[in-house]
Amino acid sequence: MPYVAERWLGGTLTNFSTIRSRLGRLNELEDIINSEKLESYSKKMQSSLVREHRRMFSNLNGIREMGRFPDCMVIVDPKKEKNAVREAQKLGITTIALIDTDSNPDEVDLPIPGNDDSIRSIELIMSMLADGVLEGKASAGAEQQIEAKD
Repeated sequence: MPYVAERWLGGTLTNFSTIRSRLGRLNELEDIINSEKLESYSKKMQSSLVREHRRMFSNLNGIREMGRFPDCMVIVDPKKEKNAVREAQKLGITTIALIDTDSNPDEVDLPIPGNDDSIRSIELIMSMLADGVLEGKASAGAEQQIEAKD
């Protein structure tokens, strides 16, 4: 499942072709770092490449396998991640958000009232959502098996 845990990059959804090219650069950097090519560069260039890889890896690793736009986005603190909410609205993607009293619930499709600053609150809500998704997938898979037998 694609995710963004560090920072939402502007244009992640609305300018996905550019993000794809950056993912290509991330793959190039990993090839250089994991092979012996890195030793052919100067120490300064090696440091620069490693730093660039670290930054790109933290920002892009979660969406590396995303081949299409998501049907739904789960957002913690839509006030902080307003760019993600805005991009999802532009593309018609359903948004589910954990909303505190400082956020506007009209900006998201399915607001979940709760503390979006507490780690325990976030873990509880996200684990319940993940369990619901797994349960839904299991019941959908069972229904498909029944339909296939008929």
